Amino acid sequence: MFTSRAEYRLLLREEGADLRLSHYGHDFGLIDDETIQKVQFKDKCIKEAIDFMKDEWFTSKKENLELLEKLGQDKIKDRVLLVDIVGRNGVTNEHLDELCPQFKELNDYIKEQIIIEAKYYRYVEKQQKQIEKMKKMLQLKIPENFDYRVIPGLSNEAVEKLEKFKPPTLFNAGEISGITPAAVDVIHLYINLQNKSIKNEAI
Repeated sequence: MFTSRAEYRLLLREEGADLRLSHYGHDFGLIDDETIQKVQFKDKCIKEAIDFMKDEWFTSKKENLELLEKLGQDKIKDRVLLVDIVGRNGVTNEHLDELCPQFKELNDYIKEQIIIEAKYYRYVEKQQKQIEKMKKMLQLKIPENFDYRVIPGLSNEAVEKLEKFKPPTLFNAGEISGITPAAVDVIHLYINLQNKSIKNEAI
């Protein structure tokens, strides 16, 4: 899959491909047990590190401020989650050792991956919320005899396909070849506008 064409490319980053796909390779006999165990260990270390850092507060006490100064990082005025400190630009493996001594024994590669995950943490968190919102949206039922032709911006080809297949929900509409996420969004908008208009007429 080309991530430049993917809707949620942050979750499909290249450096995480082994974590997402290796188990498939192992199931098909393309990856040996030793390799999959290494991938699983990497996954476990990263998840445990992020889980720890996202719940650990880095306060503005004197020792912490001195540590930030020593690491060449901007000081903080209030407490900040450790994941946001590690996710700052310029944080290195050596800095991670100072900020999280419990990770010192990990190899350099895994430390690098932990830092990368910390950098993306807030963006991934936001995207996961968008995905949950999208999942709820896609469950919305499309009214029978819904008139797609009143929606500006839908191509004639899209309208013809929607009228032909008559998808019962937005999810089913999105499964039709050629119906883009943008088209699903605009259909969702017009269904809501139609429902709101019906409610207003009923008042």
